[in-house]
Amino acid sequence: MAFTNYSSLNRAQLTFEYLHTNSTTHEFLFGALAELVDNARDANATRIDLYTVNKPDLRGGFMLCFLDDGIGMDPNEATHVIQFGKSNKRSPESTQIGQYGNGLKSGSMRIGKDFILFTKKEEKLTCLFLSRTFHEEEGIDEVIVPLPTWDFNTKQPVTDNPEKFAIETELIYKYSPFKTEAQLMEQFSKIEGESGTLVIVYNLKLMDSREPELDVETDCQDILMSGIPPEGVKPERRSFRAYAAVIYIDPRMRIFIQGHKVRTKRLSCCLYKPRMYRYTSTRFKTRAEQEVKKADHLAKIAEEKAREAESKALALELKLGGDLTREARAMLRKSQDSAMMLRREADVKRKIQEAKQKALKEPKELCFIFGVNIDQRELDGMFVYNCSRLIKMYEKVGPQLEGGMACGGVVGVVDVPYLVLEPTHNKQDFADAKEYRHLLKAMGEHLAQYWKDISIGEPTRSFTDS
Repeated sequence: MAFTNYSSLNRAQLTFEYLHTNSTTHEFLFGALAELVDNARDANATRIDLYTVNKPDLRGGFMLCFLDDGIGMDPNEATHVIQFGKSNKRSPESTQIGQYGNGLKSGSMRIGKDFILFTKKEEKLTCLFLSRTFHEEEGIDEVIVPLPTWDFNTKQPVTDNPEKFAIETELIYKYSPFKTEAQLMEQFSKIEGESGTLVIVYNLKLMDSREPELDVETDCQDILMSGIPPEGVKPERRSFRAYAAVIYIDPRMRIFIQGHKVRTKRLSCCLYKPRMYRYTSTRFKTRAEQEVKKADHLAKIAEEKAREAESKALALELKLGGDLTREARAMLRKSQDSAMMLRREADVKRKIQEAKQKALKEPKELCFIFGVNIDQRELDGMFVYNCSRLIKMYEKVGPQLEGGMACGGVVGVVDVPYLVLEPTHNKQDFADAKEYRHLLKAMGEHLAQYWKDISIGEPTRSFTDS
């Protein structure tokens, strides 16, 4: 059926209320901050700075800023930011953290009501403005996102619609903290390299006490959870500096908080008596089965297109018959070339499907690393990563669930590929609870073996024993 036949049908629309609803997936506030750090890492940034700027006239009293030196975005790529669910990073083989095209929106809207993004790439300066305050005050139900662009060298607008550009910038001057073009250019100037991105979140969420949820006053080198005492709380649940130190299993990006570098850790290198165990299982199938089904669907579509093109080429050949004019030969060659190209694409899609079908039957191998947290024995449990990103921490397994001395102080680390287990959208849990429980059970069994192997729990025999 031709696409034009759908033109009269209703379209789904995104209302601005969804911006709030979408943000509520982040029950853990540091998880929302981490979404913006993830984006910097996925953009191949070597450094990200998280810092605050005091603004007493804004709700919360300060702006929270994320500045990275990644690849940035051109104007076209920036439009993908405002398409919910649009992600160029999504593929089963991807090692990037983002997969859903939702992190920036959900994360920033969990932190505050408004954000403004400045990005630089290929001599273009692009500003993106997403503001719930604007929508509320103007009484607008649909989501409107100003997206003006300037030339880096001339600082002149890049637009074929000056009226639209003027409306976009006027909205930014009215509802953002930056009231002139000069102030916008000052923010762009903070991106010192050839590319990078600066995200500024403001009008921050408040607690019932009317104080901001984030405490930036108690420790000038950290961002803390407001109202949470240090006693009896895991440090990563209270201090973003502590959370950022372990958020990636292979830290390759420097993270600075309030101008001070985070001492990132490779957890497995910080443990006493570390040991690695290889675990193989055929149980993890849900994600792989989804990929096979998707590949099969794409292969069938490609096969249909190839057959249709081949049929058209054959029909054209019969129609032309003995017509040997240059125009006829060119028309036939074009049709045959198109059919050959689509046939090659169909063959590739089919091979991909067959490879995934074969891989489905192959066991998945994971590496469990265990070691003792010798400095803080009370901080133990499993740290479960997905594509290098921390998803769950301090998960008690096996003997640790019994609450005794056995396996006390032992930390376990595993990095689970996306094809084995898929994380939830907020990257704080796994989508398949049954398969995740199976993973924890396996880690518990290996943890018990580790405890035996290192013999920490064995009684010491004196030389007087018979």
